Amino acid sequence: MKKNILTLLFISALSTSLLAQPVKKTEKIKEEEVPAAIRAAFAHDFGKIPEDGTWTVNFVVVNDGAKTIAKPTWYTYRKGNKHEKIEVRYSPDGKLELVKGLEKVNDNT
Repeated sequence: MKKNILTLLFISALSTSLLAQPVKKTEKIKEEEVPAAIRAAFAHDFGKIPEDGTWTVNFVVVNDGAKTIAKPTWYTYRKGNKHEKIEVRYSPDGKLELVKGLEKVNDNT
């Protein structure tokens, strides 16, 4: 009997801690939904944003008391096929984190 109660307590404690973990998600967004700071940083670093690419936002969903908050971790621009791929990733404050397939136009960092 004691063993069953301890097992039940352990399982409930484990499930509670798993529910408290932040959830990571990635969503496709329109260019208009990308913050102006990110678009300005892209234009500064690489010039005009190429057409036919896609923007995604990676974010973490955190429960803050009674509120649920989505905190972006990075914004990514992708374009290309099997031979020519472009990938550019920015932090929410506009800092360039990753670039593949493009050369920087403005190298003043």
